[in-house]
Amino acid sequence: METPHLHHEIEALLVKLGAADRPSMRLSTPAAARSRPLPMSTLFGAPPSCRFEDFSVAASDGFEIPVRLYLPEGTPKGLIVYCHGGGWVLGSVAAFHPLTATLAQRTGCAVLSVDYRLAPENPYPAALEDTRAALAWAARDAAGAMGTQPGALVVMGDSAGANLVTIAARMHQRSTPKRQVDLQVLVYPVCDHDFQTGSYREFAAGYLLTRDDMMWFWDQYCPDPARRDDPTLSPLRAPDLSGSPPALILTAGSDPLRDEGEAYGARLAQAGVTVDTVRCDGLVHGFLSMINQATSAACAFDRVVAAIMRAATTD
Repeated sequence: METPHLHHEIEALLVKLGAADRPSMRLSTPAAARSRPLPMSTLFGAPPSCRFEDFSVAASDGFEIPVRLYLPEGTPKGLIVYCHGGGWVLGSVAAFHPLTATLAQRTGCAVLSVDYRLAPENPYPAALEDTRAALAWAARDAAGAMGTQPGALVVMGDSAGANLVTIAARMHQRSTPKRQVDLQVLVYPVCDHDFQTGSYREFAAGYLLTRDDMMWFWDQYCPDPARRDDPTLSPLRAPDLSGSPPALILTAGSDPLRDEGEAYGARLAQAGVTVDTVRCDGLVHGFLSMINQATSAACAFDRVVAAIMRAATTD
C-alpha cells in the first residue's frame, strides 16, 4: 500500500533498502553500524570522471585531517567545502565520492571533501574543529592547490555534516577573515537535540532515519545531554545568528529532522540572514543518495546546483 507522504519512487527505494525492517542503531555498535553499506554506496551509482587529489590539512590540535580536492574541467568557478552526513559516526570521503564528484562536475566548482574525525572514538568537538580547520584552509590557502584564486566560497553538508558546516561557517564569519563564506547549503541538517518535535513524532520509524537512530547518534557524539544546548552542538539554540552566511536549507518532507531544519531557517531569517528554506515533500532523509534513482530527489539536487552556480556567478 502506498504511503501518502512519499513519492512512489522513494517508497520503492525504501523497500529496496529494507527500511521498515532495518535494526535500530540503538541495538548496534559503531563497528557494526559501519559494516553496513550506506545508501550512498547502494543507490547513487557510478560517479562521473573527475580529477581529484588527496592530501591533509592540520587541525588546531595538530591532527592531520584527510581531505580530497576535486577539480572540475576548466577554471573552477568557486570552492565548496563539503562535510558528509552519517550522524558524526558513519561515512567518509571515499563513501561520499560519487556525490562530491558529481557536485564538482555539475557546478563547475572545486570541492574540498573533509574526512573529519568520527565519534565515539573522537567525540565533540573533534569533528567541528576539523571542519573549522578545513574551512580556514579553504579561505586562506586553497589558491595554491587549485592553481587559481577561488571565486565563491561555499560550505555544504548533509545531516550531521550540515550541522558541522553551519556552525563552522558562523564561527568563521565572526573571526573577521579576509575571505568570508558566500553561501551555506544545508541539506536535511541536524540543528537541535529535541526529539519531541512534530516531525520526530510523525516520522519516528519507517522512513529510513529513525528517532532512535538520532538518539543513538547524539549519544555517540556528545554523551552528556546537559552539554547539548551549546550552540556549537545545537545551532538552533544560538542566541544570535546574525552575520551567518546566506543559506539554502533543504528539508525532506518525511524526515524526523524536518521541523528543526525549518525552525533554523526561520531563526536565520529573523536574524536578518538571506535564507531560502525549502521543504522537499515526498522525500526522506538521505535523498542525496537517490538523485540518480528518483526524479523528485534529482529536482531537489538541481536546486542545490542552481544556488551554488548563482553564488559563483555573483561573487
